[in-house]
Amino acid sequence: MRDKNKLKNEDALVEKARWDPEAFAVLYRHYLNPLYRYLLQRVNNIHDAEDITTQVFIQVLEGLIDNRYKKGGCFAAWLFTIARRRVADYFRQHPTALLEDPPSSEPELLAVIEKGEDVQRLAHLLAQVDEQHQELLRLRFSAGLTFAEMGILEGRSEAAVKMAVYRTLDFFREHWEDEDE
Repeated sequence: MRDKNKLKNEDALVEKARWDPEAFAVLYRHYLNPLYRYLLQRVNNIHDAEDITTQVFIQVLEGLIDNRYKKGGCFAAWLFTIARRRVADYFRQHPTALLEDPPSSEPELLAVIEKGEDVQRLAHLLAQVDEQHQELLRLRFSAGLTFAEMGILEGRSEAAVKMAVYRTLDFFREHWEDEDE
């Protein structure tokens, strides 16, 4: 996924972003969409996801300036660690946050209904998977992190993370097909 879009010489860019707004802007543009998609998946509210995205990037900038990011580390893992903490703060402040479906932009009613049925079916299958595996799927597909980045973030090997994701996808595939029969 993002391997193809990986920033060239990201380590040097991160170091430069400590004092150069243009370098930080490159990092911001590169990670904005994956971070926002991840946060939207977590909080399921457009406005809150936007607010948390802003808070994360402010904290990242402050962390770079204050040298809290370790040189040679994995920037994506650090960024998403901060994002996870902000999500945890959000749910502590909003313990009754309701899970609402994001608004659909599809104009055709039949397409909306079919999509809704698939979403309900997927939600049913997701409910059967523990939170740790759900988080791996969010990091992989919403945030677009590589298996290596996910491994660093999770404190596991790249191979272990990859195996967990593929086993979860196999679970979905098997149970999706079971429901089709």
